Amino acid sequence: MSEVLRVLLVEDSEDDARLLMRRLRQGGYAPVFERVDGAAAYSAQLEKKTWDIVLSDYSMPAFTALDALRLLKEKGLDLPFIIVSGAIGEETAVAAMKAGAHDYVMKDNLARLMPAIERELREVKGRCMRRQAEASLRESEKKNRRLSREFRTLLDNIPDSLTLLDADLKVIWANSGTAGMLGRPLEELAEGQCRQLWPECSARDGNCPVRRCFLSGQPEVGLVRTAGEKTWGVRAFPVLNKKGRVASVIKMVSDNSHQLLLKEEANRAAHLASLGELAAGVAHEINNPINGIINYAQILADQSSDKSDQQEIVREIIGEGERIALIVRNLLAFAKGHPEGKNPVAAEDILSAALALTKSQLAKDCIRLMVDMSPDLPPVKGHLQQIQQVVLNIISNARYALNQKYPAANEDKILHIQTQTRIIGKRPFVRLVFHDHGTGIPEDILHKIMDPFFSTKPNGVGTGLGLSISHGIIRDHDGRIGIDSVEGDYTRVTVDLPVYED
Repeated sequence: MSEVLRVLLVEDSEDDARLLMRRLRQGGYAPVFERVDGAAAYSAQLEKKTWDIVLSDYSMPAFTALDALRLLKEKGLDLPFIIVSGAIGEETAVAAMKAGAHDYVMKDNLARLMPAIERELREVKGRCMRRQAEASLRESEKKNRRLSREFRTLLDNIPDSLTLLDADLKVIWANSGTAGMLGRPLEELAEGQCRQLWPECSARDGNCPVRRCFLSGQPEVGLVRTAGEKTWGVRAFPVLNKKGRVASVIKMVSDNSHQLLLKEEANRAAHLASLGELAAGVAHEINNPINGIINYAQILADQSSDKSDQQEIVREIIGEGERIALIVRNLLAFAKGHPEGKNPVAAEDILSAALALTKSQLAKDCIRLMVDMSPDLPPVKGHLQQIQQVVLNIISNARYALNQKYPAANEDKILHIQTQTRIIGKRPFVRLVFHDHGTGIPEDILHKIMDPFFSTKPNGVGTGLGLSISHGIIRDHDGRIGIDSVEGDYTRVTVDLPVYED
């Protein structure tokens, strides 16, 4: 069956037109054609119908092939345009080809017509397919750009930090949340090293969730603390290549400080509640007999002479009984909690209450206690029981470190407590310093010492929450807690509390 070929024929000779159509039929086509010989008719046919090819005589009385070619270009149509002429010179043919004609065939050599038509139909079909492919590609690129903008907008509106890291922990991509978290322009993050962007991150080497994710090929989680006194939850998700290997890792960092603080407060509240019930029971059992002892001793004191040996013994009994009563009162005050508001608290009261509970234990462990109190210290703003809890925790850690280094008495088994005033950022602070000559803290874990549940003590000895909770308490008081230590030499803990300002 012959292939239909829609031909727009620009020809002023009917005989030549019939001759051309016969040649097309002989070549296997079923031509459907219109013959025109003027600009108006030619233009109308271009707009009216769809054509496969234009065959044009070169020169006609009122119209030429170059005119037809120009109109075809003006209408933006991509049709094969072949000049079929009886008399055309080589220079003219070359000029026509430069003007845009696809080929020219002499009427006395129509054997070239069919190969030229087939070639140009293949060419226009190829051009059409390329245009469709290019249009499809442009549409795809437009869609991808739109999706990329939407994707970027979505990820940039996530407040958490999102980074894509390669195997060398180099940043491939980061969202605006990362830039805001690090306080750097977004364009500075690309190609940056994770360690350089997070220099204070406490998760190093084997503790790094991203490194673990590259090794395991599974999602990993971690909890890290930075110098900004924040605790971050880190989640790492593997991105696999076609071979199923980890090509990159998506790192998501969330600020867990508030949630962790709430958890710590809940744990501390539960602990204090239990301690309060225990302390109340113990106080009741101790207070009754100790009051009896003090009262009976007072009766003996009233009945004895002032200068007798018995009077001295009785005074010792009364003094020790009152010391026991003071310890019980301090234990009750610590365990019963605190009011909601912060009040002016004297540093002397904080240390006195804490030492009343620990001094005898320190003496039993042969720890020499040195306390240097600066005169006329201003009061600090805070909760007495909360700050007392911090002091008790620091003293407990110092006692443990000293006993580990010196199981028996030693001249260097010293806990030195100092108080002083400091100006930090144009604001007055009272500083409490606790300096012990114990085992110290290894440098490689010093940055993790305040992480929740991290402890250098054996299992069953510490919970890993003491310093973390203390850090939260001091931060809640707008204060600062710092630790300086050299392994095997000393540990120095400083607590800065803002001065109470009415």
